[in-house]
Parts: sequence; structure tokens; C-alpha cells
Amino acid sequence: MAKPVRIDLDFGNVARVKNLPSPVENGDAVPKSYVDNLLEGLDWKESCRVATTANIDLSNSPSSIDGVTLALNDRVLVKGQTTASQNGIYIYNGSGVAMTRALDANTASELNAAVVSIREGSSNADTIWRQTAEIVTLGTDNVVWEEFVTTVPDATETTKGKVEIATQTEVNTGTLDAPYVVTPYKLANSTWVKKKYTAIIGDGTNTTYTITHNLGTQDVFVAIYKNSGNYEEVIAEVRHSTANTVQIVFASAPANNEYKVVVLA
Repeated sequence: MAKPVRIDLDFGNVARVKNLPSPVENGDAVPKSYVDNLLEGLDWKESCRVATTANIDLSNSPSSIDGVTLALNDRVLVKGQTTASQNGIYIYNGSGVAMTRALDANTASELNAAVVSIREGSSNADTIWRQTAEIVTLGTDNVVWEEFVTTVPDATETTKGKVEIATQTEVNTGTLDAPYVVTPYKLANSTWVKKKYTAIIGDGTNTTYTITHNLGTQDVFVAIYKNSGNYEEVIAEVRHSTANTVQIVFASAPANNEYKVVVLA
């Protein structure tokens, strides 16, 4: 059973965690050897500006790919060809002109275990792709690109994943479930939180006092009690005048600062 840690651990750039095993679950710490083995053999390429989302005519290049208007010499990851042996990293030579394979990816050995990142595009911006097939003869063997970092699923009660911060309206409505989370600020300002306003009243002259609580509702509970002595509650007329005010009415004027009023929503 894991022991929870609720504080940061500061090793001061001098101490290390030693002899970690290989990871089993997401979130496990990993040893350097595991990372080294994972990265060994990967061939990182210069990034591409865009990546294709479907089959294209490589001999008659389109002017834009994935919502991006191409410029001369842009690097393009071609990954969705119907003939998979055509996939690869290409150079854009102009609209209607044939693309050519990039110089760092125009042989089988250069494409084996190749990894490339994508900078722009409606669908593929900020993604990373790895060539996973074993290529012996480029132009004959399939070239297969798979996303190197898998998409994180939405979190559920049984699945770890990504979540979205709920808006104030969504918190107040209270009908959404996973994968939304509530921040302390939105919780504190939600309609689900009991809200309170207090005031001291009494001036020896007036019998009616308007309490501006600004809680935004007439559905409030009002308590009135002595502000000294044994602090017993008293009964007075309470008028729920507006969504933000109540009136306290006494038969006779209370003494200076005699009572405390608590308004709860």
C-alpha cells in the first residue's frame, strides 16, 4: 500500500532518489536507465510545419494542408497516403508541383524509428509522430506514422485522464459530472455554499433598521441576538424586503450596538 505524501520534497540539487524499479502505472517515477532505453534508437528529425490528414497527390501538391497555406520549402509530414509506402517527410516545392522527400528522410535507414514534431495545423499542431514500421526498401515497404504521445482520455470515476474546469454557471447549475472539476474560488462563490452576513445594530433612537446583505436572494434566514451579556436570541419583526436587504423592526428603539444580526443564505 502506498503511503501518501502531502508536501514537496526538496533535494537541494545534491541528493537523488536511488534504485527505482521500472514503472508500472501512469505517474510512477522512472530510473534514468528506463528513459535511456526508451529513447535509444529514436531518430529525431527537424520539425515539420504541417502534417497531412488524408491522401494527397504528391505529384500535384495542394496549396494548403490542414488549414495552413504552405510556403516554398516547408517540411510536410505525409502520413495518410492510400499507398502507405508513399508516406514520409517531404519538402513543399510549390502548388501543383511534385513534393520531394526531405534529405534527412529519403532512405529507409533514415525513416526507421524516425520521430518528428508538427508545429501548425487545425488537427495536428503540437503533435509528435513516430515511424513504427521496419523499412527495408523505401518506396516499396509501408511507412507507418503513429502519434508518439497518445491522446489523454477524458477522466471518469474509473479512468485517469484530463479534466476541464467548470464555469461558475456550470457549478451553480450542478448538473454536470466528470470530467469537470471545481476550483476553490468557484466553489466559494457558488449557490451551493452557505453565505453569511453580519451587522451590529442599535442606536437608541430608531426602531427600524435596513440590513444590506447583498446575498442575492430573499430566501434568507435571519437571527438576532444580544451583543453582550449572555447573548440570548430575541424576536423582532423581520421583513425580507429585497433580494439584497432585510428590515428589522423593533417595538422600541434598541440601545447603542445592542444587537447582532446574522443573515444566512
